[in-house]
Amino acid sequence: MELTKIVKLLDAYCLPHLAEKWDNVGLLIEPSIPHHVDRIFITNDLTEQVLDEAISQKCGLIVSYHPPIFSPLKKLTQQHWKERIVVRCIENKIGVFSPHTGLDAKLGGINDWLLEPLGKFRLT
Repeated sequence: MELTKIVKLLDAYCLPHLAEKWDNVGLLIEPSIPHHVDRIFITNDLTEQVLDEAISQKCGLIVSYHPPIFSPLKKLTQQHWKERIVVRCIENKIGVFSPHTGLDAKLGGINDWLLEPLGKFRLT
C-alpha cells in the first residue's frame, strides 16, 4: 500500500488535531515518493535497536507511539542517536509516523484503554 494512503488512514484513526500543541505527531520522516509499504513495524519508542530490527524485517514504515523527533534537529550527523535514526531511516527508505497525544486524547484511545481496568471508577 502507498505510504500516503496509510498516513491518511492513520490520521483518520489517531486524530492529530487532538494532539497537544507542543507535541510532534503525524508523518515525521517521509522517504522519496512514491513509497510502497509492505510491512509496518509498531513500537513505543524508536531506538537504534528497534530500527535495526525494522530494517532486518524490511519494514517500510515505523509507527512509534512517542515521536523520535521532538525538538528541532540542527544537523544530521552520526554524533547523536536521534540524528543517526533519521539518517538511517532515510537511507533505508523507512517512513516514521507518531500518533502520541492525538491518540491519547481520542475517545477510546490510550488514556481510556489505560483506565479500563478501573471500570466505573473511570476518571475524567
